[in-house]
Amino acid sequence: MRIGPGFLIVLALVGSARSSRAQGGATRAAAALRGATVVLPLPADSRKGFWIGAGVGTGAGSMHCGICEHESEQGTAAYLRAGTTLNRKLLLGFEGSGWQRSGDAGKRRLLSLTAGAWWYPTERHGYYLRWGAGLSRWRAWQENDAVVSQALALVVGAGYEVRVNPGLSVVPYLNALGSSNGALWLESRDAVSFERRKLPAGGHALLIQIGIGITRH
Repeated sequence: MRIGPGFLIVLALVGSARSSRAQGGATRAAAALRGATVVLPLPADSRKGFWIGAGVGTGAGSMHCGICEHESEQGTAAYLRAGTTLNRKLLLGFEGSGWQRSGDAGKRRLLSLTAGAWWYPTERHGYYLRWGAGLSRWRAWQENDAVVSQALALVVGAGYEVRVNPGLSVVPYLNALGSSNGALWLESRDAVSFERRKLPAGGHALLIQIGIGITRH
C-alpha cells in the first residue's frame, strides 16, 4: 500500500500537537509548584529562649553519719526548674527540689537548690544528661526534737522529653543527689525555749529519685 505525501503531513501535525499539549501540561504543573507555599511543621525538638518545668515522683533518701541508721527510706520527691537556652544542645538553669517521708519514727526532709546544665547529645532527639551544684538541707524531726544538716550538694541525672507539641514536653526522669559532709545540729524546743547544739559527728545525705515532669519551652 502506498502512503501519499498528504497522509504523512497529517501524521506530523498530529504528533506536533500532542507534543505541544504535553509540554504545556508540564509547564503548567511546574508553575503551580513554584507558586505553591510549602508549610513545614516545626521540628519536634525545637528548643529556644526561656524554659520552665516541674515534676513529681518517688525517691529513696538517707543520711549517713556516726549516729545514723544509714537506712534508705522511701518518700515523695518533686522539683521546679527554670532557665535559658544556649543552643539546641545545651540548656542552663536553676532547680529547687524536695523530698519528704513520714513514718512512725518521725519525718525526714531533704531540700536542695542547684544551678546546672542540661545537655542533649543529639539535637533532634529528646534524651538528655544533666548535672549541677548547689546547697542542700537535711532535717529529721519527731515531736519537739530535730536533727538538721546543711551542706554543699551535687546532682546528676538523665531524662527523655516526649513532645506533646513544639512547646511542651512530658519528661520521665532519674536524678541522684549527694551532699558533702556537713555538721549535724540538734534542735530542741518547747513552749518557752529553744536550744541548738552541735553534735560531735557530721554526715552526708544521699537521694535517688525517679518520676515524671513537664517542660514548657
